[in-house]
Amino acid sequence: MRIFGLEIKKSGSKKAPLSNYTGNSTGVFHFMPSMSISDMLANGTVNACVGIISDAVAGLPLNLYRRKGEARERVSNSNLHDIFHIKTNFFQHPFVFKKQIMLHLLLRGNAYIFIERTNGEITGLYALNPERVEIKKYDDKNEYYYQYTVNGQCYKYDSDTVLHIPAMQWDGVYGLSPIECASRAPQLGNKLDSYTGTVFDGGIHSKLMVTVPDSEKNFTKDDATKLSERIQSAYGGVENAAKPLILANGYKGEPLNLASNTDSQLVENRTYTVKEIAKIFRVPLSMLGESDAKYNNNEQQARNFLQNTLTPWLLLLQEYFTELIPIYDRAKLYFEFDTNTMTRADSSVRVDMYVKELTNGMVTLNDINRMENRPLIDSKIGDVRFMPVNLAPVTPEYVDAYMARQKQTALESAGDGEGTGNGTSDKQDAPESAE
Repeated sequence: MRIFGLEIKKSGSKKAPLSNYTGNSTGVFHFMPSMSISDMLANGTVNACVGIISDAVAGLPLNLYRRKGEARERVSNSNLHDIFHIKTNFFQHPFVFKKQIMLHLLLRGNAYIFIERTNGEITGLYALNPERVEIKKYDDKNEYYYQYTVNGQCYKYDSDTVLHIPAMQWDGVYGLSPIECASRAPQLGNKLDSYTGTVFDGGIHSKLMVTVPDSEKNFTKDDATKLSERIQSAYGGVENAAKPLILANGYKGEPLNLASNTDSQLVENRTYTVKEIAKIFRVPLSMLGESDAKYNNNEQQARNFLQNTLTPWLLLLQEYFTELIPIYDRAKLYFEFDTNTMTRADSSVRVDMYVKELTNGMVTLNDINRMENRPLIDSKIGDVRFMPVNLAPVTPEYVDAYMARQKQTALESAGDGEGTGNGTSDKQDAPESAE
């Protein structure tokens, strides 16, 4: 069928057509040559940002919950619970595994997790090296598979065996890491580090001009090269920085008035790269030792870090880890990170909060003991909720009862007032009834 001269073909498939994608990188967003992992981690700011984020995510408990109406309960008698709380695989504990996954996402934009099963049950999760994984499409069906190359051998896995978590996606297939898409900042930082090291390792921190006396009539270019090499070997390097410069036969040496490191804004440029990399990872500068961003207290800083930096990563992992749950249980089971430890206030603030929650029936004594990791008390007292007795729901029944009580109180007060006052009874003051 043709519309406006264009050939339109109908597709009988109910799935969106997939491109014949191959490879493990798009290359579209790499404005500069791709950096190796060692180059990235050699940058102090990248190393710090990646460590801060990965440690924070790995340190948060990942709990499995079951929905019960509007409430929920934690599930502890499950293989998935044991994988994320006891041991993830034969080699790794949950903290190390989660940190490795975050390193793959932050630096390479993709996390590939091999799912180990025994008799249909998931018994282990293994993170595959994302640089050795290629995503390819089946020739005979509209699905992708993962080709993993290790030790010269290729292994072919389908989506039921490998869980692919992308950081950011452009084509819907391969993930993009934030630092790869903006690699100028870390590359500039590495160049500044190299330049700084060269300057301080040179021994002579300024250009030296040597004046040849007029008596040296036969001074040639080769002589100049030899003299330069002798001065550099004798006075260059950190070990020779304190040696005095000695010239004979009328030779004179004096420094050139070139721009110093302060004039070339070396410190400012290095600070600029720190801010740019922190912006890429959305890490607060205060967590990198910078004084530009200040918070009133640690709790405020932790909340900002959790909300703006960690929450997108936590939601990403929660949604993809849900695919590990059997399909028939996904309507009632789900994963969620416990972030309460990050926003934990100081002791005085916590006590005030607990008192208000306890006296308003929001929590029990044992709920508070659990949050504070304290021993539980007898459930007859510890699991009872308390609330002020002077509060009542605003319903017609309670309003009518309240008004009747107020009327009864007023009548009783009038009766108790007899014989009081200025020697005159209430009956004398009260108007006579008309009979």
